Amino acid sequence: MEIALILLIIVVIFITRSVKVVPQQNAWVVERLGKYHTTLSPGLNFLVPFIDRVAYKHSLKEIPLDVPSQVCITRDNTQLQVDG
Repeated sequence: MEIALILLIIVVIFITRSVKVVPQQNAWVVERLGKYHTTLSPGLNFLVPFIDRVAYKHSLKEIPLDVPSQVCITRDNTQLQVDG
């Protein structure tokens, strides 16, 4: 009984370390033994447990930047305020 319980715990650990679900608009970088191996795309992915690890989780969402308004001068010397 004890061996079956230990075996069940080991199997659960292997499954949780090998199956990864990457959310949409994300990309995860995988290292194999400390060196870049691949990039996981969104969806269900499988890794080799204890050899592969997720090193970085990158968001692919666009980040809006606020552009301050600027004063421009046209060819006929008219000042124009431009906002991005």
